[in-house]
Amino acid sequence: MSETRKISRRQGKTSSDIHIDEKFLSDHLKDVRAEMTWRRELEFRLMQFMLIFYPIIGAAMIELFKSTINAFVFVGVATGAMGLIVYATNVVTKRIDREHEAYAELAKQVSLIWTYYGLFEAGAYLKDRAILPERLRPERGEYGKGVGYKKTKELIWVTTAAILLILIILAVVKVFVM
Repeated sequence: MSETRKISRRQGKTSSDIHIDEKFLSDHLKDVRAEMTWRRELEFRLMQFMLIFYPIIGAAMIELFKSTINAFVFVGVATGAMGLIVYATNVVTKRIDREHEAYAELAKQVSLIWTYYGLFEAGAYLKDRAILPERLRPERGEYGKGVGYKKTKELIWVTTAAILLILIILAVVKVFVM
């Protein structure tokens, strides 16, 4: 497709009262993708934080369990640790939700820009194929609506449940066995 044809095709898609500056769109696309990247990386960092947080709390509680601390004091500390873990898990998963909402909105912008530049159209830039292959496109065209963030939250909550169960078992053993 010739450059003139691409430009006229793009201009035909815009309203007559709106002027689309291609440099602006190109720069905006770079900015949006950079923001999407740090939001996605934040999700991984939050999950990593939790996966470090659990063993630290768990190791401290096991050491406390092995000590000669009074059983009811241990139960109190374990209860506080469980509250802290649930609170941290809640804060982290809510933050993941908020960041995902923003990520999905940014993905809509990227999709609009990709459409504008014809990245979904075969032959627009590459002979007989689109820059973004069909297999990488979401089924309903909803970019940023995947379930990956839900799986991250599930992993965090399952791990939270496991560490809480361990703390409950330690407290029961400390009170009734030791």
